[in-house]
Amino acid sequence: MKKILVIRFSAIGDVALTAPVIHSVLENNLDVEITYLSRNFLEPLFNNSKQFKFKSADLKNKHKGVLGLRKLYKGLKKENFDAVIDLHDVLRTKILRTYFKLNGTPVFKINKGRREKNDIVQKRKPLKKLKHTQQRYLDVFAKAGIYSELKNNAFLKLETDKEITSYLAPFREQTIIGIAPFAAHWTKEIEGGRLLELIEHLTQNKGYIVLLFGGGINEKKVLRDIANKYDDCYSVVGKFTLKQELMLMKHSNVMIAMDSGNMHLASLVNTKVVSIWIATHPYLGFSPYQNEAYYVQVPVTKLPCRPCSVYGKIRTKQQDDCAFDAIRGISLNMIMEKVDLALK
Repeated sequence: MKKILVIRFSAIGDVALTAPVIHSVLENNLDVEITYLSRNFLEPLFNNSKQFKFKSADLKNKHKGVLGLRKLYKGLKKENFDAVIDLHDVLRTKILRTYFKLNGTPVFKINKGRREKNDIVQKRKPLKKLKHTQQRYLDVFAKAGIYSELKNNAFLKLETDKEITSYLAPFREQTIIGIAPFAAHWTKEIEGGRLLELIEHLTQNKGYIVLLFGGGINEKKVLRDIANKYDDCYSVVGKFTLKQELMLMKHSNVMIAMDSGNMHLASLVNTKVVSIWIATHPYLGFSPYQNEAYYVQVPVTKLPCRPCSVYGKIRTKQQDDCAFDAIRGISLNMIMEKVDLALK
């Protein structure tokens, strides 16, 4: 059995993107065992397998800083890994993989394609569809001599949860639409007024149930207040575990999400995702797994400044103006066109 250590600390959306890759690699390589190193709360994103182990890293306390990473390495090296695959390539993972390299363990890292992405954003090169991040992950495995193609059905398998079954019981005969309106940057979020218009249309005109997803104290308060405005609209923030939220997403008929972690979580459980792209663009390699048909965005032919960011962070006044124009360009009709398509 070939023992591989895979490192990918965060963020939740990126880890969710790796899950179908891990599932595909293991299914196509029965002689490979993967130990996945990440943050503890992300373990529910992976299927159980005899070939898979999850190791948690406490980067805020026990494994903080260079000395903490050294301590983490000492515990991991006892596993005698045949190779280390770094799917993150940030300072922490560079330090950690260096320890392994100095000890003679083969190390392989991702090529994120930063230059070609920035060339497109800076308009040094025209927009074209770049290699998807999941293919970049597979490329790293190939460098390590582990070959695989991304499977079309590498979804997360979830067991029945009694609490979620009970929560959803009143909505059994109704269409459920999940909405995750937030992202890491404002440049990836629709206008507040457009969000309210969307919820009102879904609940009052369509008669659908709307579940609001988010995270953190601020989002919890905002979504609770929004849910209180409308019948058949409910915020689930802070009420369930991550695994239970995944179950709610799985039972939603459609998920509407920004370019965010929730977009990837919903894709992971085989839910149709209407993804809204504003400052960013799916061609840069972060589109949701098996959900390419449901993009909502202002066409580049109408707004040539798009994309004005790779991840959502903007640096210039010109990019700021572009993001505002892209936000204003997202209409209710554009969103509903894709929702209706997904429901079919």
